[in-house]
Amino acid sequence: MSELSLGHLLSNEYVIPVFLVTIFLATLIATKVKIPYTMILVGIGISISILDFTGHGIPNISGFKVDPKLILYFVIPPLIFEAMMRIDREQFKTIRISSLLLSTVGVGVATIVGGLLLSYLAGLPTIVAFAFAALIAPTDAAIVIEVFKRVKVPTQLATLMESEASFNDAAGAIIFSSIIAVSVAQGSLLSSSTSAAINVNILETIGQFTIVFFGGIAIGIGLAAGSQFLHRLLEEPFSETALSVAVLFGSVVIANSLGLSGLVAAAAAGLWFGVIMRKPHIISEKVRAYTSNFWEMIAFFANSVAFLYLGLSMDIVRIGQNIPLIALAVIIVLTARAASTYPILAATNRFTKEKTIGVWRHVVMIGGMRGALSVALVATLPESEFKEILKTITFGVVLSSLIIQYPVLSRYIKKTFPETLQGTKN
Repeated sequence: MSELSLGHLLSNEYVIPVFLVTIFLATLIATKVKIPYTMILVGIGISISILDFTGHGIPNISGFKVDPKLILYFVIPPLIFEAMMRIDREQFKTIRISSLLLSTVGVGVATIVGGLLLSYLAGLPTIVAFAFAALIAPTDAAIVIEVFKRVKVPTQLATLMESEASFNDAAGAIIFSSIIAVSVAQGSLLSSSTSAAINVNILETIGQFTIVFFGGIAIGIGLAAGSQFLHRLLEEPFSETALSVAVLFGSVVIANSLGLSGLVAAAAAGLWFGVIMRKPHIISEKVRAYTSNFWEMIAFFANSVAFLYLGLSMDIVRIGQNIPLIALAVIIVLTARAASTYPILAATNRFTKEKTIGVWRHVVMIGGMRGALSVALVATLPESEFKEILKTITFGVVLSSLIIQYPVLSRYIKKTFPETLQGTKN
């Protein structure tokens, strides 16, 4: 195919067909080599990025790249919604305290520990250290959900990790945005020097976080609960499925427009919609099956976009030039994850009815993988030296998470939970 025809192929109107062909090829290869199709998509994206850097890339490849705001507002919310709607409310009740603490207090602790260690051990400027610690603290919903679709674990453990990943995406985004807002107000974000300190009013920040987080929950539950009255009036699968789509994106848009968390709203709406789905007097068996299949397909495409986006975003050259710093960052990120998960789970195990055995805590700690959300957050920053430093470390840690933590977690789960003892996930 000539250069001209390739360039035409990747013009804007052909991006979606090429994307669909790429997914098909990835899934086809995955069935032959027994590697998750998502990892193949990441590899394809990285290969395209490398070819583009060497000057041998496909013309108009920039048209194939995804806007980070698209990831934050249109790709991650459906993933969260679909995962949460499949969680049984009774199962969620058994881990709700642990889940909410991990996704709020846990993210805060990981940000503080990670920021301090990066500042003192890696010698990073204070702003860079804490901004990176905030954007890398939340686990990635897409990766966690993908792992538990491939390997079996006790239902309660899967529910804990999926709900944590769904809620802490928002917590990380809120804390990261707060740090960036403070640095902008102090004039340090776009300055030529990134060595300035940041001054944060802790009580004010906690208060703002509480409003944004729980306000998002209120919006999501409010819209989903309100929709159940409309579901009673409908009996047609297409209309009821369309209503669920309206609930999701309505929650996200309304929450964001009010300065609340759209990601938290998506999680809350998905959990409540799952409750509605299990009530036969509201949603019939036929509609439930149709809607479930629809959201499973949407989640598949959203997942594919997220992982391909990861690959396309990777700057392998800069990662290679900063391997020592990235290796130290990986160790610090894992340390911060351990410092936030083990104490919280130990406390809930002792002081509440929520019991988590030791191996479960190890899975939760190892399962703290990073992905599309972290990359999307750093990509939304304006161009500056600040952004370039953050991008390099973020890309390196996310890539390490994919090629090291992902297989380690899968093997640990298969070794720890023999199939005969594993619970099946709904």
